[in-house]
Formats: sequence, structure tokens, C-alpha cells
Amino acid sequence: MFFFMERKEPAAMGSWTRPTCKCCVSSAVQPLVALELIENINMETKRWLMSRIQAEKIVGGAALMVHPGEDDDGNMLLVSASQHVLLRAAEVLGLYKLYKDGSMISFSYKDRRNFKNSGDRNEFLTLAERQFIIWRTLENIKAIDEKYIPGYPTKFLHPGEAIFNRLQKSKILHAFYPLHNEKMLSELETRWFSHRNLTLQPIDSIYKYFGGSVAMYFSFLEFFTCSLVPMAIFGTVVVSLSMDTIDKCILFSVFNIIWSTVVMELWKRHSFVLSYTWGTLQMNSQFEEPRVDYKGPIGKNPITHRYQPYYPAWKRKVKIWLVSVPVLCLFLAFSLYGMFVFFRAEAWVKAFHGEHDGCWAYVLYLPSLLHALYITAMNVLYKKVAEVLTEWENHRLESSFQDHLTLKVLVFRFVNCFAALFYISFYLQDLELLRKNLVSLLVLTQIINQFIETLVPYLYKTFNGKGAGLKKSTMENAPEVDKIMSQGQKTSFPGMFDEYMELFVQFGYVSLFSCIYPLTAIMIVVNNITEIRLDAWKLCHLFRKPFVSPAANIGVWQTAFEMIGFLSVITNCLLISISPQVEVYCAENNLTSKDVLIWTVGVEHVLLAIKIILAFVIPDIPQWVRLRIDRVEYQSLQALKHKLVEADKVHSRETEDKETWPGGIMWSDSIESSLHMSNRQLNLL
Repeated sequence: MFFFMERKEPAAMGSWTRPTCKCCVSSAVQPLVALELIENINMETKRWLMSRIQAEKIVGGAALMVHPGEDDDGNMLLVSASQHVLLRAAEVLGLYKLYKDGSMISFSYKDRRNFKNSGDRNEFLTLAERQFIIWRTLENIKAIDEKYIPGYPTKFLHPGEAIFNRLQKSKILHAFYPLHNEKMLSELETRWFSHRNLTLQPIDSIYKYFGGSVAMYFSFLEFFTCSLVPMAIFGTVVVSLSMDTIDKCILFSVFNIIWSTVVMELWKRHSFVLSYTWGTLQMNSQFEEPRVDYKGPIGKNPITHRYQPYYPAWKRKVKIWLVSVPVLCLFLAFSLYGMFVFFRAEAWVKAFHGEHDGCWAYVLYLPSLLHALYITAMNVLYKKVAEVLTEWENHRLESSFQDHLTLKVLVFRFVNCFAALFYISFYLQDLELLRKNLVSLLVLTQIINQFIETLVPYLYKTFNGKGAGLKKSTMENAPEVDKIMSQGQKTSFPGMFDEYMELFVQFGYVSLFSCIYPLTAIMIVVNNITEIRLDAWKLCHLFRKPFVSPAANIGVWQTAFEMIGFLSVITNCLLISISPQVEVYCAENNLTSKDVLIWTVGVEHVLLAIKIILAFVIPDIPQWVRLRIDRVEYQSLQALKHKLVEADKVHSRETEDKETWPGGIMWSDSIESSLHMSNRQLNLL
């Protein structure tokens, strides 16, 4: 998808604006990002926005290339960037790239020739990185002299306010999305969907096309699914062994505990290798701009001195503790009430089945199936409520918003999905009922999740005529702008929250209760093989291509999975202690319940110690990655010392009678105070 660039003046409509350097001039320009303004947009507003996008940064612009689409009077803007603008922005954002000596260091524009493939714009910066750079560059365009949005006198602008943030809040900017590259997408699909291996995926290609967060999720999904294979094999072997059930449970529980620890520790190592290879491991965190939906009186930020909304933190805390927490408790009460209704229904069905000998045995599974439906419905409902509550709390930063939303949903999802299983295990101590309920939850929730995640959005798009765009046969001969607009009509990508939550619940089923049903891992492997393909298809065809930020790991989900791993030690030990075989063994050997409890606690502490030792024995960062990071830091430190020595010599020649730096800082102190500078700052020196 390319537009030919006419060599006209930058302000001319109907053409691409020319790059600011002659070396970047080409006969065709690939549009990277599309902006859809509201219908019947005021042309004064469109021309003003184009002028701000293409203006030099020194005068408050973005220095990007912009095209009005095929219709000068339309509401479409296409944005791209020249090579030197992308490289300079990569330096500002602190992107890490491969240096000539094989190490990953922060990119420096002045030293660009020493970075591998820096002369190839398509090879040096991935498509996802180029689109991410444009996204961040556009969001950093600030109002300077404008008092209001041109063409809309009632839409006020404050000095230093982010223009794109204001356009989105004012509903003038309708949609803002990165564009697909049809050739790259087709090649990726061929490798992704048609891969002979059932689970292995082209992770590096996914990273180059979709970005770090998406690639990290699919890598974790692949890693988790592959790690379940040994668990599935061991579970099948344990079930087929001719030994006592108690011995099987103990054997499988010990393997389960070691497995959950080793898997998460190895994943941390694997994620470090991925992030180092992608250059995201050491990326400097940037100052986050306020969220688009962040509301409050406009004030000057004391750090950036820009005008931004301000909302008192105490008001947010009042909303959290007086509204959000009580609502969470209310939904937890609904969840527990549904659980007790399930147990009443379970007792009634058992009695009914006992009185009617000719009744089908499948009736016994009806309460478990209905309870699984109730759990799924409550999960979906509370997720919507949690999103509304978190939005209402008015969090300033996107990271804070996501953390609070994740915490709310995690707490509810854990109680909603596992409360009945814990109640059956440790209060009713009915292991047969536990096994039946676990199987029902596994099968039904996986089917429902696949339906909700895939079929519902697809049917919604089909019957509402949104996102379907033109049929494939028609799209091949459609104008380029129509193809672009068809991408904008697709549903916005909802993120990876629900996918991670599904894996979290799966990990809980496997690590907490699979000693009762060792075939749990097999069922999850089969589901995830399908999940990989469905998630890939949704990302490529069902949803609009997302802007994706670089990611060094899976974030807060790592902690959530590790907490489940520690809880699995307690759960597995208690499940063994309440098994009928242990009761028989205790009766034969005159052991009291107190003796069993003491042994259970002792074994639990031993297993926890083994788990902690394994976590420490397996280093988080591979040795070769650590050595490369240390080498870069050492070289940066030496370069800094050299620069400071040169600066000190120059300063000494100018002021020979002074032994201090300006401000009274001693030379030795100046070195110490500079040792913590980032690699990006060192390269800029």
C-alpha cells in the first residue's frame, strides 16, 4: 500500500508533504497511520492539523509527512515519516538497537552508522516500531499560541496542552489507528496459521509486525502450552500406574509443585532473552502523558510546565474505598450466594436421582453445568462494572488505570472461579464432587470463552455491517482509501487482558486441583492449541490493528502466577490430608487428626522450602545476557569518565585558579553524581 508523492509545497492539499532532508525523498511513501476526523469536518481545522503535523519540531510541529487522502474535502488524514525523523525519534524514545559489536545499546543518531542495518529503514525499525514512533510523536504535539481549535471557537486550547488529546476529548478526532501492510500480513499469516507445528509460532515476526506486548503474550501462551505437555504426560502415566491412590496423589502433587516453580522461573529467563533481543529490556521509561479520558480543572504540571488536567488524589481514594470496594464486596456476595445455591441444587439432584432409578446419570451434571454458566456470566458482568468504576475513579495515567482494573478483576475472578472448589475440598471434603465440578468448569468455560471471544464479535460485525467492509473479491480492486477506511471500521482491539486472565484461571486449575484430576493438563493443552490460532486470526482479521508499546515482560501477571504457585503448595498438601486413603491409613495406625495436621504442615513447609530454593537456584537473567549488559554499562562508564576528563581540562584552562565545577561541586563528586546517567544520555554526549 503506497501513495506516490508529488513534489509540491508542504501546505498543498492532495499530496504528501516533502521530507525535510533530500536523502529521504522517494517516489512512493508508505502510509503508516490513519486519522479519521468527524464527518463534515471544518476544512480550516483539517488544514491547521496538517500544518501542525508537518511543521518542524522547533516551531511546535511533529516533522511528519501527511496526506489528505484521495478527497481533499474528506475527513481522512494519512501520516508517514521520513527516515531521519524516525531515527531521531528512536533516539529520543530510547530504543535499543544492535550495535556493530553485537551488543544492544540505546540508539544514537550521530553514531547511527555503527548500528547494524541502520541504512535500511524497513529492516532497522520494524513496522510496529515505526507506527509506535508516529503515535508518540503525534501525541506530543502541544498547543503554542492557539486559544481554541481553529474552526471550533468553543473548543478551547491551553498553552502546552496535548492537541491530539484535546481533539479526542472534543470528539473531533473520530479514530486514530496504525495501518496494515498487506504483503507483510499475508506472509505472517502463512507462517502463523499454516505452521506445521501445533504450538510453535513465528514470535520474532509477530514482534516486528504487531509489537512487544502482543508478541510477549503469544510467546507466553506458547511457552505455557508447551510446558503443560510434560504435566499431561506425567498425569497420564500416574493415572495408569497400578499403585494406591494416595501414592498417586502424593507423587503428582510433588511433581505439580516443582513444575509450577520451574515453569515460572524458566519463563522469566525466556522473557529476559526475548526483551534483550528486541531491545526492550533496558528501555528508559518515558514521562507518561495523562489519559484521554482523564478529567479535571486545567493546571500547570510542575514537572513539564505544560497545562494539563488535575484531579486531587484524595477524591480518587474516596471513590475507591467508599464505592469501588463496596461494589466489589457486593459482587463477591453474589458469587458466594450462587455457590450455595449450586450446593442446594446438587443435593436436590442427588436425592432425585436416588429416588428415580431410571433417571439418566447425566442429570447429576446439571447443577455443575448451570454453576459454570453462572460463574462465566458473573465474570463478564463484573468485568464491565470494574471498567466503569475504574474509569469513574479518574486515574491520570494509563498504567495506573490498568493496575487498578487488573487488581479488581483478579480478586473477583479468583473468588468466583475457585471459591466453590475450595469449599468442596476443605469443608465438604467431597473429592468426587470436586472432580466432577472441576471437569465441568474446564469444559464449559473453555467453550463459552471461545464463543464470547470469537463468534460474538464476528456475528456482531456481520449483522450490523460494521468492520466487514467490502468483500475480499471486491477489496482487491478497491481504491486504497477504501481499503484503509475498511480497516478503521473494524472493532477496536480490546487488549490482552481477557487472554491473560484466561491463562491465569487455567494455571490455577492445573496447579491447585489437578492432583484430583491429573488429566486437567491434557484438556488445557487441547484448548490452547485452538486458542493460539483463534487469537491470531482475531488479531489479523477481526480487530483493528492496535498501537502497541514495547514490553519487557508480562508485567503484573508474573506476580499473579507466582502467587498461585505458592498457594498450590498449601492446596495440594491439604487435599492429600483429607483423602479417604489417608483416613484409612490413619485409622489403621492410630493417628489422630492432630497428628495428620502436624504432618501436613511439616510437609508443606518442606515443599515451600524446596520451591523457594528452586526459585533462587534458577537465575532470572541468563549469564550471557547479564555479561552483555554489564559490558555495555562498563563501556558507558568509561566513555562518561573520558568526557568528564575532557570537560575538566577545558574548564581548568579557562579557570586555572578554581578547583571546583560551577555550583561548588568537586571534580570527584561530579563523577559520582554522573554515574547513574542512562545509556541514552551517554550516547548523546
